[in-house]
Amino acid sequence: MPLRPLHLTRALLGTCTPRRSLQHLAPAAAGEESRGPETARAQPQLPFDRRKNGEKFGQLVRDEHWRPAGAAADGRHVKSVALAGEKPAYLEAPSPFRKADGSFVHGRNSEEARLDPRTLGARVDSLVTQLPAELAGVIGRNILLAVLPAKLRERAAQIYQSLEKEQIQRAPELALDADAHIAALFLQNYSHAYRALSELKQRVGPHFHPDLVLDIGYGPATGMLALNELMGAGFAPRTKEAYVVGRSNREMKKRAKILLSRQVSEIPRGGPGETESQETESRETEPKETEPKETEPKETNDAGAHYIGQVDASQITVVTRLRDALPSTKQYALIIVNQALLSREYNFPKDVDTNLHMILRLLKPDGHLVIVERGNALGFEIVARARQVMLRPESHRGEVGRVPRPYIRGSSVKPQKLRKEDQLITEDHIQYEHALLQQMENGDAAGAAPVGLEAQINAKFGPVSDEDMRFEFEDTGDYDVVPPQGNGPPDVDFHLSVVAPCAHHAVCPLQLGDPKFYKISGHQHRLQFCSFQQVVERPRYTMELKRGKRLATLWNKDAEDGFGLKHMPKSTAKLLQGSGRPGGNNSESGSFSYLIMHRAKNGPDDLRAIRDARDHQHEDPCALPRILETPEKVKKNVRLKVCAPSGNIELWQVPRSVGKQDYHDARKARQGDLWALGKKSALVKSRLSDAHMDKLKRMLNLQRKFVVKEKRKQQTKKLTSRLEADFDDPLDDLDSLASELEQSRKYRAKGKKAGFDVDLRAYDGK
Repeated sequence: MPLRPLHLTRALLGTCTPRRSLQHLAPAAAGEESRGPETARAQPQLPFDRRKNGEKFGQLVRDEHWRPAGAAADGRHVKSVALAGEKPAYLEAPSPFRKADGSFVHGRNSEEARLDPRTLGARVDSLVTQLPAELAGVIGRNILLAVLPAKLRERAAQIYQSLEKEQIQRAPELALDADAHIAALFLQNYSHAYRALSELKQRVGPHFHPDLVLDIGYGPATGMLALNELMGAGFAPRTKEAYVVGRSNREMKKRAKILLSRQVSEIPRGGPGETESQETESRETEPKETEPKETEPKETNDAGAHYIGQVDASQITVVTRLRDALPSTKQYALIIVNQALLSREYNFPKDVDTNLHMILRLLKPDGHLVIVERGNALGFEIVARARQVMLRPESHRGEVGRVPRPYIRGSSVKPQKLRKEDQLITEDHIQYEHALLQQMENGDAAGAAPVGLEAQINAKFGPVSDEDMRFEFEDTGDYDVVPPQGNGPPDVDFHLSVVAPCAHHAVCPLQLGDPKFYKISGHQHRLQFCSFQQVVERPRYTMELKRGKRLATLWNKDAEDGFGLKHMPKSTAKLLQGSGRPGGNNSESGSFSYLIMHRAKNGPDDLRAIRDARDHQHEDPCALPRILETPEKVKKNVRLKVCAPSGNIELWQVPRSVGKQDYHDARKARQGDLWALGKKSALVKSRLSDAHMDKLKRMLNLQRKFVVKEKRKQQTKKLTSRLEADFDDPLDDLDSLASELEQSRKYRAKGKKAGFDVDLRAYDGK
């Protein structure tokens, strides 16, 4: 068979078109001959008919230009056509979780739309917290980039070690300490404060808008930053103040001002409505350079788009006033205390009581107090001690519900208790009168005849009738009964109640009273405390910080440097070269303990309502149990560990038999949520008895004595050896070693080469 020429093959392939396209083109070609060449040029070409190499074979073409106007599908839209005489096989029912317009019935997504409205209202915002890009950017560019990375990582590692050992923060003093504090702790402290404030806003409702705010903490006004981000750009209270704890807090205050300047609500507003904080900051002027003040919505890798380097904080003006000490006369509607109640662990609980009383003096009626601590044993005991001081549950054991409790120390009116020798009527007198009344009632009931003086009076004047007991003016009606008002002592005008997380005002079932109990070896797993988890997204500066060996490996506490980096295997060190943290995520989780308190109004009507609620005690219907741990999902059952309104830790069982909605919501419940639906059974967990507490105290004393004994052994350790050289002091051999070195030939040769003009052999030290 002869071969076909190449140019003929290309021509044939170029003219090949699909069969369907030929059917459409045939009438067009016939019409073109009749209409003429001008009309043929005006005919629009088919879409997608041009390709890179001009090929048409095997390509898809659309024929919307050749469809009639009423066709069911015109190439762009599919039209619905009602077929007469036909019924659909089924009708698609609308979703019960969506409205007619397609929006959710309630909630933000399909998962929340399927929850019961009560469950949705009892949920807390436990989503992943994100640090604003403006704050993350200014920390990375203007604070941390001005420090050597090695020094920053070393100081951050020391902060982590100190927290693990002492479980408490220290006030940073130097500039490097402040930078390391922000790099290591600010992210999680911000997320914890944001979580607690968001729950406060959720519980109070849409009218939550505090006009007098005070933030207390070691960090750069962390609580104020979280509150500004939560309330939005329009948040403009009358007073915003932040107290940075510490005597040498100057460096941290500078960094606080830099971070606050990146929020819109901190921009000073001029005019007659200028706030008090702006008046105190009036001496400071606006910065001359505008690069540090520019804000960008997102972080970028372009270094030229942002100002990089240190910022002169004295040229920045913000609305929040940074204080050097707590005020003595002002009062605030919202006080945020971020890990600042205890500064010395050995002074627990004295420091907590003293600092808490100073803070409660500043809380105005109808105000809120938010306490946030770390989620370890010490942080929980600090929160529990503060709760005990404010509520005094041991003095109100018979009360139920969440009636506001009087805080006697903060009240302007303090009830006085008379001494026993100064009391006109004692308890013995009252008991004696009760006994006499009971004896008289028993005699009247038995119908016994009067004896003694009463019998003599009855014999002389006759028995006493009801008419004899009436007063003379009672018949006329010219008298008024005046109730005894103003004679009693005034009421206490300082009352506190719990908003979250406690569901009751009783004694905390997990409180031990001393954080040292958690340090007893072998008993840490048996002692539980209340803490919650919060996940926060890691910005870029935290990822850069936690690269390398120092912060990416397990630390050896027994090593000389406390890290064990010198004896790290080469394989592990090679694995960490340039790769950052192996297995690291873009988020990290931290635990925290918190307490939100509310001071009741102290008006006459409010105090009367509190007194009536205490006299007529009843269970609080709004009190819901708090889920303390992640629910356990077993087959057809969900187990919830809750802190119940009864004041106990209970295990609730929510099986499928309780109800479809209850079982579904229980499987979707999370740690920290309130549980608003039902249960099938509840198991009350027993508390530590007095015998167990006595045993813990004995074990703690034994452990303390053992530690003291071991320290004494290390200080006065005896050296036992058979060799005489082991008892020689190495310092005594230094002179002989130095003389041998000076007489060596190598030492003299190098001395001549260096140009030393002193003969060491003849030098006598003068």
